[in-house]
Amino acid sequence: MFSEVLGAIEPHRTYVVKVTPKFADAALFISTYDDRDPKSPAVNNHGYQRPPTHARFAEISTYYRERDNRFRIPPLLVSVRLSESRKINTLLKLIAAGNVKAIHKKFGRDVLSVIDGQHRLKGLVKAAADDSEFIPWIPVVLYCGLDFAVEADLFNTINATQRKLPKALIETNRGDITEAHKLTYEQQIRRIAFSLCRDRDSVWGPVDGKEQINMTGIRDPEKTVTYEGLRRSTANMFPTTLLERIKRIDIDLPVKLGKRYWKRVSEACAGAWNSDPGEREMLDDASGELVVTEIEYRIKDLVGVAALARLGQDIIRTHLDSGAKDTLERLIQKLAEVDWEKAPHNPWMRSQAGFAGQKELYEILYAWVYSDTAPEGA
Repeated sequence: MFSEVLGAIEPHRTYVVKVTPKFADAALFISTYDDRDPKSPAVNNHGYQRPPTHARFAEISTYYRERDNRFRIPPLLVSVRLSESRKINTLLKLIAAGNVKAIHKKFGRDVLSVIDGQHRLKGLVKAAADDSEFIPWIPVVLYCGLDFAVEADLFNTINATQRKLPKALIETNRGDITEAHKLTYEQQIRRIAFSLCRDRDSVWGPVDGKEQINMTGIRDPEKTVTYEGLRRSTANMFPTTLLERIKRIDIDLPVKLGKRYWKRVSEACAGAWNSDPGEREMLDDASGELVVTEIEYRIKDLVGVAALARLGQDIIRTHLDSGAKDTLERLIQKLAEVDWEKAPHNPWMRSQAGFAGQKELYEILYAWVYSDTAPEGA
């Protein structure tokens, strides 16, 4: 059996069926911009979906062939381009019989049009082609009686309202769940970053039970640093060779050095770190009156965190090479002279925001720490 009708959700409106990749590949139609859709009123009768990204098929194929993932296939959403009850009943009988040729002969090649799930479908078809023993059931929801505009609008609504998962949430899930058991370099970095943002003895740790780091990546003005930003910065601080060197001294030393580094930074740059002062009075050019203005600092912006983490790699290397106990503190203390205020007149902070500006800010900080060369005018 290649297909089975499981039942009606709403008779002659919505049905649930299950099909094999072989049946789905033969029976289902995908309306793409590059191909002609006989129901399309558009110029050249083009369809409404983007052409598939073929490179994704192999990745999807591999995923569903692993472990028990074949039992976790989300339903395909399919438009049945029929509205008459009699024709819908006939189509359902032909689906139950697995008779693709009769379906197409009677109703046309496009009668079962995939609204959502084309990449999933093609990935499963590839998986079945690569492995003759891979014959999963694919759940399918059938929507009957949609005209072409409604079908296209449903596709647009599903895809336009989807949001790409924030990288912070993806990395948090990898570190805590999907790759928690692994010993890869990437997972080691995640664990160091987790310690930095979750441990109470870390300056990035929770304050009064509230996390300082944005772990999900969902916009939060009170948490300017995301876990992804801290994770990437931690990778800059501990590249593979340095991480292995430190672990040979003490398996727990990377976390200890990370916490120690950021604590000393927070102490050396206490005013900026704690936003103290947070406000100042300034003369308003238009009114001539004194107004209270909030002071913004870049030390906890991504550009500041990323640049400081990269500088941390240099300082930690120097600290280890020197053999002196206070080298790390001595070098970090030089950062006390840095002006972290986010202002146009401040030559310290003229680099771009985010990771795009971290290289420029890093070079400025490095020059200051290692040669006492500050930006012109600072």
